[in-house]
Amino acid sequence: MLGMPNMNNASAASDEYEVIGETQWQILENKVDDQVIKIFGYKYSKIRAAVFHFCCIILCGIPYFALSYYPTLNRFKYLKCSLKTAKEICVMDGEKSFKMEKVHEIDLNLSNHKDNKLRYFNFQHTRYIWINDQGAFINVLALNEKLTINLLMENMSGLNKRQQNELMKLYGPNSVEVEVKSYYTLFIDEVFNPFYLFQVFSIILWSLDEYYQYATCVFILSAGSCMLALYQTKQMSINLHKMAGSTSACMVTVLRGGRERSECVASACRLVPGDVLVLPPDGCLMPCDAVLLTGSCIVNESMLTGESVPVMKGPPCPSQEIYSTETHKRHTLFAGTHVIQTRFYGNNQVLAKVVRTGFYTAKGELIKSILFPKEFDFQFYKDAVKFVIFMFCIAAIGMAYCIWLYVQRGSAVGTIILRTLDIITIVVPPALPAAMTAGIVYSQRRLRARRVFCVSPPRIIMCGKLQAMCFDKTGTLTEDGLDFYTIIPTNEGEKFGRKVDDVSSLSVKSPLVQALASCHSLTSIQGELKGDPLDLKMFEFTQWVLEEPGPENTRYDNLTPAIVKPATSHNEDLQDLDNYDPFTMEIPYEIGLLRRFHFSSSQQSMGVIARVLGQPSMVYYVKGAPEKVAGMCTPTTLPENFSSVLTEYTSNGFRVIGLAYKKLDRKMKWVDAQRLKRESIECDMTFLGFLVMQNSLKPETTQIIKELHEAKMRQVMVTGDNIMTAMSVARLCLMVQPHQKLVLITLGQPQTLDQRPPLCMEVVGEGCQPKLPLDAYVLALEGKTWAALRTHYPEMMETVVDRGGVFGRFGPDQKTQLVAALQARGLVVGMCGDGANDCGALKAAHVGISLSEADASVAAPFTSQEQNIRCVKLLALEGRCALSTSFAIFKYMALYSLIQFFSILILYNYYSILGNNQFLYIDLVLTTLLALSLGRAGPGGKLCARSPPVSLVALPSLLPLTAQVLLVLLLQLAALYLLHDQPWYTPVVGGADVEIILCWENTIIFIVSAFQYLVMACVYAKDYPFRQPFCANYQMVAALITQSVFVTLLLMCPWSWLADYMEVEVFRTEQPQQNMFRVYILLIPLLHLILAIAIEASLSEVKQLSSFTGLFRRRCDKAHDVEQPLYPTRDIASRDNAC
Repeated sequence: MLGMPNMNNASAASDEYEVIGETQWQILENKVDDQVIKIFGYKYSKIRAAVFHFCCIILCGIPYFALSYYPTLNRFKYLKCSLKTAKEICVMDGEKSFKMEKVHEIDLNLSNHKDNKLRYFNFQHTRYIWINDQGAFINVLALNEKLTINLLMENMSGLNKRQQNELMKLYGPNSVEVEVKSYYTLFIDEVFNPFYLFQVFSIILWSLDEYYQYATCVFILSAGSCMLALYQTKQMSINLHKMAGSTSACMVTVLRGGRERSECVASACRLVPGDVLVLPPDGCLMPCDAVLLTGSCIVNESMLTGESVPVMKGPPCPSQEIYSTETHKRHTLFAGTHVIQTRFYGNNQVLAKVVRTGFYTAKGELIKSILFPKEFDFQFYKDAVKFVIFMFCIAAIGMAYCIWLYVQRGSAVGTIILRTLDIITIVVPPALPAAMTAGIVYSQRRLRARRVFCVSPPRIIMCGKLQAMCFDKTGTLTEDGLDFYTIIPTNEGEKFGRKVDDVSSLSVKSPLVQALASCHSLTSIQGELKGDPLDLKMFEFTQWVLEEPGPENTRYDNLTPAIVKPATSHNEDLQDLDNYDPFTMEIPYEIGLLRRFHFSSSQQSMGVIARVLGQPSMVYYVKGAPEKVAGMCTPTTLPENFSSVLTEYTSNGFRVIGLAYKKLDRKMKWVDAQRLKRESIECDMTFLGFLVMQNSLKPETTQIIKELHEAKMRQVMVTGDNIMTAMSVARLCLMVQPHQKLVLITLGQPQTLDQRPPLCMEVVGEGCQPKLPLDAYVLALEGKTWAALRTHYPEMMETVVDRGGVFGRFGPDQKTQLVAALQARGLVVGMCGDGANDCGALKAAHVGISLSEADASVAAPFTSQEQNIRCVKLLALEGRCALSTSFAIFKYMALYSLIQFFSILILYNYYSILGNNQFLYIDLVLTTLLALSLGRAGPGGKLCARSPPVSLVALPSLLPLTAQVLLVLLLQLAALYLLHDQPWYTPVVGGADVEIILCWENTIIFIVSAFQYLVMACVYAKDYPFRQPFCANYQMVAALITQSVFVTLLLMCPWSWLADYMEVEVFRTEQPQQNMFRVYILLIPLLHLILAIAIEASLSEVKQLSSFTGLFRRRCDKAHDVEQPLYPTRDIASRDNAC
């Protein structure tokens, strides 16, 4: 039974580990979230630990700080050993994360467990236990992964107290609590971030250099940023804690087995797999995942699926089928979902058996996916790290030059250290990370104003490089609800009859009307019908009413949960006077719903066993996918034009449902109906007709799809709906262009069991096989075809992923597989869905956009309150803007660092240095103001086919950046050369500790470099069409104008008080030559602006760069052709003849 797992036969077949000697490492695979981890056995070494701590103390504690960023250093304190004897487990997730987990050992006394000890470790809220016979760790979930339905339904008495206590040790408490860390813990984690450590280092260095103003400003900004980060992290932790909820804190009623079965009230946190719950009639909040054993429940699963429509659940049919929470979700109550009410027959209780607890439940897996999100490597961030490392290398060169210069002068050691370390804070500015996030912060604000919310701001930049966008259909591209269109009844098994738009034209006693009124999962909650929108529309068409009998109703001996009957009976005699005696004439025309087989994605249908009051036999009605229903029917009952009519409606975007019925054996009793399997009666049925529903496109869909096409962004439809309907919708919304041809790939029937199923390919609309290679078509296929391709045709997967455009009948796992397959092709992939069954794909995609506000959408980085795909265009525009802005700010900050780097080294060479007020103006006013103004640029109004560059180390990025750096250095040297060429110039008299601020070298370098910051900001402010035109960024224009006027004032005619404050040479009217020189200096920034714009225009654009390199190649080829002999050599002639 469940809860008493056979630990000796638990399989670890999916794990890879050494088989010779004792295992020292192992690979574990978590099938739920596709996580693969590698574990190693370790033991703590006191000697190694003592040496490690001694080295840390000698190095002033620096290694302790390094541990927060490089946790792999912890391994030095441990010795490798076998997993069997390990006291610590080293867990490596991929190539990045590293964590040491303690191995726990407790007493365990289970009847089928040979050892009396249990060894286990926990990683990311998942427990892995040691199986001694296999010499390996396995996920504790693997103990119950091969349970059959029969095994689950066998024991309904529950566990005894001793079994429950021992299983509690094995599985742990039933809790999904998320710890809310204290501010102190969060502060320690935040401060150990390399960014804040570098800030602290810079503040200390500036304070020692008496640069108190900027040090104070940076301290205030850093402290504010740190406190804001702490507050946001704390709030997110609190919100997640609230979302996780305290469902395990409630009390539940469980059955306790033993000599006599008894009920007891226990805390939900002590539930274990195998416990049998007694569900109260007025419902409850589920504290665990449990499979229904008896009775039925009405459940609100909006927390998991995003759908607020209540669903009805019942017990599974006994079978040897392996139980799975995904396959049997119609029989499973999930943790965190709200059971609205329970229903039972007679005096029986509604029982459910616990199958998963704690973080192993559906809710627990959702919380884990949020706590431990999948990390993505984005090219921009990787290149940014490389660039910063490169800047550190430049800083090292500058430091070496600085040391050589000051040592040669004989300066004091303190001065040498200060000036040398100052180079680091100049080349790698502490304000770089803050400036880099400016564009993202502004984009996030604009998105919030447009009702698009983001929980992962770095993903906004990824939106700028979206290459493929996957869309769910229903509720995303089309309206959420379905509208009734028509009924198409059969006509004596020959052909379909006329369309029926009014129920009054059908006989109220016809099997078709009975099927429409009975075959649904609707329920009445507080007098209002609730259920699937399709069922609601279908039932409203019949104009019948649903009554659910209360406890006092004895018409069906408490065995019928509901009845349906016509709302009025005056249009037609409901009694047949020839067949009924006076006693039976009083019996009204009603249909009792005896048992419902709820919709199953694997069955693609639902059914109901019903009985017309007064009739001797029961009837089974079924509705579902037309192809599935047709397979259940006798071929003679199917109309001749079945396929043509079905194709006609589905190809025009309608949702078509097939209906059928079957009279059951008269001897069948109610008890028999509750026990039989649906497969046994879903044969030899009579086909009734089609129910046609209309699912119209949302008004915004077609225009947005068209704009995404123009932006060269690939669109893919992936839906659980019919493939024909999906292809039709793809045509209607122009996802598949009019000139493109669709090829539908289906599976044929294999000749033998061992043979792989053959593939059938048909050009939709032409009825023939494709004549061109598959690369020339857009491919469409169903979920079962996808599964067969992955298993039997792996060589075709590349083509299917590259050319696939429409994917129908896809389950949640297959949607995730498709997203992962597109990512494996090197694409940046987005997924847009309404939250229902899309959670896995939303989490897996680089850019997941949920159109649902349910708790499940917390796993998606983006949530839109507007229920349409306009948010996709908005995110693409904002993403391109944020990426372009971050790119521009990074280049600007790099130029700012190098401009100041050159300025400082030049001034060091002339016994001068920038003053504190000059540093303050450059660092705080000029750079910070301009960087923030750059970030305020809004997105362009239209998506273009070109996307912003993403690589900082690509040639179109490096070449203009290098040219700008050389230009900056050249102009600073040119200004100095012009200064030295003046007849009135007098050089500074140097010395060992001479550092003069007020001199002409300082004034010229300061003024020229200030203009250079302004010029570079002006150059990088332009990036249309990804951002608004330069003139539209009013803050940027105002900052450039005001600061240009101020710097010009400092150069041309500064007032004496202003010159003294900024420590520049004052304007002297008695020195006309100096004043004329100031005019000459003013020409340098004008020349710089012209040349800088020319560099960006000619070298940064890929087209211009390609044309330039192409021209260079042509000239080289032309020169090469001139050197060719008049007559070709034998090799060239033979090659030409061969061509």
